[in-house]
Amino acid sequence: MKKKLLKISVILLFLIGIAGYVLTIHVAPYAIIQPQKINLDITPKQLGLQSEMLTITTKDSIELKGYYIQPKTQATEAIMILIHGIGGCKEHFLNLAKNLATHGIASVVFDGRAHGESGGKYCSYGFHEKRDIAAIVDEIKKRNPLLKIGIWGNSLGGAIAIQALEHDKRIEFGIIESTFADLDQIVYDYKKKMLGGFGLRFISDAALHEAGKIANFNPDEVKPIRSVKNIQQPIIIAHGDQDENIHYSYGKKLFKNTASAEKEFILVKGAGHFNVGEKGGSVYQEKLLKFIKKQLQ
Repeated sequence: MKKKLLKISVILLFLIGIAGYVLTIHVAPYAIIQPQKINLDITPKQLGLQSEMLTITTKDSIELKGYYIQPKTQATEAIMILIHGIGGCKEHFLNLAKNLATHGIASVVFDGRAHGESGGKYCSYGFHEKRDIAAIVDEIKKRNPLLKIGIWGNSLGGAIAIQALEHDKRIEFGIIESTFADLDQIVYDYKKKMLGGFGLRFISDAALHEAGKIANFNPDEVKPIRSVKNIQQPIIIAHGDQDENIHYSYGKKLFKNTASAEKEFILVKGAGHFNVGEKGGSVYQEKLLKFIKKQLQ
C-alpha cells in the first residue's frame, strides 16, 4: 500500500512539474508580452479638438497609429508625447490632451506597439519602445525643429518615458506617473498577486527570460532604476499612496536615484494605480502645468 501511494505521489509530482514547465515556458511568456488590444469609441473631434492622424514607422518597420493634437491657442508653446499603460490605447489620453490644448500645448497620443491600432505582436516594456519614441521625436522636429518636447507616461508608459528620456536628449522634460523600477521585479509582483500571494521568483524570471527570446529583447536591460541615473532633464515622478498594482516605494526609489538637478516626487494621498490625476485634483494638475510652463521659459 505504501509503495502504491509513493508511486502515485511520484507520478503526481511529475505531472505537476510538466504542467508547471508548460505554463512557465509556453503560456506565461505570452501573457507578459501580448497585451489585449483595445480601442475606445471616441475621437479628438468629438472632444472639440483639432487634430490630424499620424502614422509613424519605427526602425523595425512597425506602424504606430496616433493623433497630432493641436492647441486651442494661436501659438504652440510646446508639445507633449503622451504614453499609455499596458493594455491601454491612445484614446485614454484624449482628455489630458484637451486640457493641455487649452494652455497652448500640442500633444501626440498614439497606440504603442502591440496595442490598439498599431502594429507589432509583442510589447517589450521600453526596450524597443524608447526608439519608437525617438521616431516620434523625428517627426515632431521635421514639423517644428524649435518646438520644445516633453513626455508624459503613466504606468508602463512611465517606464517607457524614463527610458526615452535617457535615450533621446531632445526630449527636454518628463512627467512620470505610477511606474515600476525593475521589469523582473514587477513581473514577479504581478504573478504573485495573480496567485493569491504565492510566488516563486525563479519561475517568473524564467517566464520573463523566455518572453524576451520570443519578443527579441533583453529583459535585463529594462531597468528604469538604472535609466534614471543617466537622466539630467527636469522631471516629476508621481505615485498614489494606495497603488494596488505598483507600490509607491518604487516611485520613491526612482526619484532618489534620478540624476536630474530639477526633480520632484509627488505622493498623491488616496490614489490608486489608475486615478492619480482624479485624486490629485486641481492642485495636482496645476502643479504639473506650472512645471511644464517653467520648462518653456
